[in-house]
Formats: sequence, structure tokens, C-alpha cells
Amino acid sequence: MASEYAGVERRRVARVGPPGLQECRLEIRARVRLLDISESGTLLASEVRLPAGTRAHLRTGLAAGPLTPVVEIRRGEDRPVEQPSVPALGATFVEMDEQSRRSLEAFLTKASE
Repeated sequence: MASEYAGVERRRVARVGPPGLQECRLEIRARVRLLDISESGTLLASEVRLPAGTRAHLRTGLAAGPLTPVVEIRRGEDRPVEQPSVPALGATFVEMDEQSRRSLEAFLTKASE
């Protein structure tokens, strides 16, 4: 079905390219599932595939309290057994506030008992 606007220019002003190379951010929200966690990073299941090097803010709660680190995606892998269409993302913690650090340490200590 053809659009009724096909071939009709609807712009009132011509587009102009930006001067030089412009870097922009596209902020998106995506639900992830925590598959495992350690002192240095985590494995997340996500419907959004992110390339290695991507940084993201993770917000979750552990039994010991809130966890809100900045993570960097290191690798992606397909999850053939659990959910074939949902990739897993291996991420390292690159920034973490003191409250998150204490929550993570308390959670890991309790989990290892």
C-alpha cells in the first residue's frame, strides 16, 4: 500500500549536515536479567545486543541493598539452552559508589556461606 505522501516533499526547511564529526548519545532503557555476579563484573541476559566497549548504568537491588554501578560490556554470547533468542552480555564494573560496593560485598559474602 503506497503512502499518500509518496513523492511529496513535506519538509518546510532543507536539512543541513553538522560541521565536522559530531558525537551524540542515544539513551535507551532495557530490561536485563542478572545471570551471575562477582566482585569484578556480571553476566546479564538482555534482548538488546550491545557491542563490546559499550558503557551502561546498571540499576538493581541485591538482598544486601541497591547496586548501581557503571558497567562496560566486554563480550556477548548466544544462550542456546535457556533462551536462544536472548544474548548474554559479559560486563565488568568500571565505576561503583561506596553503597553499591558494600551491598555487593555483603551479597557475595552471604552467598559464599
